[in-house]
Amino acid sequence: MDASFRLRTLKPKDLSEVAALLCRCFYPQEGWQSWFNPIMQMGIFHDLQSRYSVRLMPFTSLIGAQIARESSVESELVGTVEVSLKSLSPWMPFAPSVPYISNLAVAPQCRCQGVGKQLLFACEEMVRQWGHHRLYLHVMDDNTPARRLYAKAGYQLIDSPPSWPNILFASPKRLLLCKRL
Repeated sequence: MDASFRLRTLKPKDLSEVAALLCRCFYPQEGWQSWFNPIMQMGIFHDLQSRYSVRLMPFTSLIGAQIARESSVESELVGTVEVSLKSLSPWMPFAPSVPYISNLAVAPQCRCQGVGKQLLFACEEMVRQWGHHRLYLHVMDDNTPARRLYAKAGYQLIDSPPSWPNILFASPKRLLLCKRL
């Protein structure tokens, strides 16, 4: 397909499509666990809806929309990301908030085409405009393609604390990465 993509901010009409993309990217699509996907997608939709409607702090959600070269009409969602200010410590509600990337997802058929990199760079530019000089994110240690993307973009590991789910269920570790802008 001879197409490109452009970035824009999320609109209310995009919420359902973004929820579907996040569910496709972060939850199993086969086997018995996939039976829960409609419930997960509904939960993601409501979570996005609440974050979109109540913006008490800097928050931006971007999407990459694929467009045909011959026209400017968008044809499909190819990626999404959120950037906001949040505390890195859920147990310390008064800890300082820092710029944080979450829910970076690229449609499987559009990976390795620069969508993720463009979304990352757009977040970095936004954070600079907010007056911050560092940007944080978490990634699972078994997500090799995402870790490669972040390393190439200059993100460095700053913490990988063990957690009870890691220990009890031998699940992947959650790594905290940071980039100095």
